[in-house]
Amino acid sequence: MNHASTATFYTQLFLSMTVGLALGALGCVAGQKQLNRIAVNTCKAQPDYHRLVSMSSWVGDAKYCMHTRYLSN
Repeated sequence: MNHASTATFYTQLFLSMTVGLALGALGCVAGQKQLNRIAVNTCKAQPDYHRLVSMSSWVGDAKYCMHTRYLSN
């Protein structure tokens, strides 16, 4: 391989990895939004002693439906 084709190879490798990581991160964010919707709907369907809890994560807020006995007041 000559120098030009090696540089092109590494440029394409870098771009492929960057685009792959970006698409993967966007997929995680979209998945977390869907899981949040499911948690909200599940918590609404539960009896009154369930609460919606929100936590911060690298993909945004994560919501969970928890029984009140696991929550300290």
